[in-house]
Amino acid sequence: MKDVFRGRTKELGILDKKFKKSGFVMTVLYGRRRIGKTKLINKFMQDHDCKSISFTAVERGEAELLSMMTEAVLKSLCPELIGNISFSSFDNLFDYIGKQAEKERIIFFIDEYPYLAKQCPYIQSVLQKQIDTQWKSGNLFFIVCGSLVSFMKDEVLAQTAPLHGRSDLELKLRPFNYLETAEFLDGYTNEEKAICYGLTNGVAKYVEQFDINESLEENIIEQFYLAGGYFSEEQIRTVVGSDKKNPALYNSIISAVATGHTKNSEIASYVGVNEITYQLKVLVNSELLERRIAKKIYYVLNDSMLEFWFRYVNRAISLINADNGEAYYNSMVKGHLHDFMGKVFEKMAKEYLLSHAGIDDFPILTDIEDYQNTVLDEDRKQKQIEIDLLGKNGKKIILVGECKFKNSQFDKSEYEKLLDKIKYIPANSPLICVFSLGGFSEYVKENAKNCKLITLDDMYK
Repeated sequence: MKDVFRGRTKELGILDKKFKKSGFVMTVLYGRRRIGKTKLINKFMQDHDCKSISFTAVERGEAELLSMMTEAVLKSLCPELIGNISFSSFDNLFDYIGKQAEKERIIFFIDEYPYLAKQCPYIQSVLQKQIDTQWKSGNLFFIVCGSLVSFMKDEVLAQTAPLHGRSDLELKLRPFNYLETAEFLDGYTNEEKAICYGLTNGVAKYVEQFDINESLEENIIEQFYLAGGYFSEEQIRTVVGSDKKNPALYNSIISAVATGHTKNSEIASYVGVNEITYQLKVLVNSELLERRIAKKIYYVLNDSMLEFWFRYVNRAISLINADNGEAYYNSMVKGHLHDFMGKVFEKMAKEYLLSHAGIDDFPILTDIEDYQNTVLDEDRKQKQIEIDLLGKNGKKIILVGECKFKNSQFDKSEYEKLLDKIKYIPANSPLICVFSLGGFSEYVKENAKNCKLITLDDMYK
C-alpha cells in the first residue's frame, strides 16, 4: 500500500490551532506503537513553513544521544556549523535552541521521549528549568512524544512529574475507528472492511499491510500465515513485551485472556504462576488489557489483532516456519472468522452508537458496556443473562443492543430471546438496537417495536 497520509484531520486541526498561538507552546503526544504518532507530527511539520527540529531518541548512552540531538538541531537551524560546534550538555543545547526561537517560530519534536528520559533521568528537570526561564519568552513549539503509554502518563503527565502543568496540549492518539480504517480499503466489501478492522484493531501501520490489489484471504495468509509476514512472532513480542522484564510471562497472560481465561485465578492457573497482580497492572497501564467489573473483576484484551493472533496464529508457528501455515489457516481458521468477529462487531456497534448520539432519534449515551448477570426466572431457577450492549445516560439504562456477525438473518427466535432477556434488565422501555451482518427476517421487520434494525451496510453509510 502506498505511503499516503490518511485521516487524523481532527488531530491536525487541534495542533494547527495551538501552532497559531504566539509564544511558547508545549504539546505532549502519546499512544501505543504503530498507531501513527510520528507520521502525524511529520505531516504537521510539512504543513507549516518554519524550521523544524526532529529528534528520535534510541537506546544509546548519554554522550551519543547528546551528539545525535546536536546534529539534528544544527541540521535544521544552522547546517554550516555541523562538525564545527559541539555542546557540553543538554542544558547548553536547549539554551541554544531557546535563543534561536526568540527570533522565529521553531518546532522542536522529541520522538520516543521515554528512551531519552530513562537514559538521562535528569533531563526532565533540565527541560523544566528551560521552559520556566528562557523558552517561555520565545516562540518554540515543543512536542514531546512517546509510545510507552504508562511512562508518559506516570512520568510526564502525572502531578508529581517535573513537566506537569507545562503543556498546553495533551493529545492521546487512538487507533482508527472502523470508518476511518475503511478509508484504506477501497474496493473491499463492507464485510471485508469490517474483518480488516478486526484483524488490525484500526492501528495505522497494521492496516497499511493489507494490499487492496489482493483479496482479503490472500492478505490474511501472506501477513499472518507465511514466514516473513508482517504479523510475525517477533512483531508480537515487540507489541506485548517491549520494555518489560520477563516478556514471556506477559505473552502467556495475553494468550490466556485471548483464549477465554479472564479472571485473575484463571489466568494465573493458565500461565502456571501463583501471583500475577503486578503483571496485570502493567498490562492495564500499557492499555493492552482492560480491567472490568461485573460481580467479579475480569480482564479483556484491548487489541483485537492480538486476540486474533493468540487465538488463531500462536499455535501455528511451527507450521508457518515449515512453510505450511496456509494449510493451517484453511483447515483451522477460515471457518472461524465470523466467531472471532463477534466482539469486534460489538465494538463497531458501540462506535456507531456514540457517533450517532442525538442524531436520527438515537439517544445521548454517556456509557456503553456489556452486561452479565445471573437472575431467577419465573420458575425460580437461575438464568444467565448476557447483553452485548447496555447504553446508559448517567446511571439510567436507556438502550439495549444485540450484535450478530453472521450471514443468516436475525430471525423471530433470536428476537424473542432478546425480548426475554430484556425483561430481567432494570430499565423502563429501553430503545432496542439490533446490529446484523445478514439483515433481518420479514417477521422481525414487521414486529420489532421501539427497535432500530441496523445492517452492516447501514453502519458504513
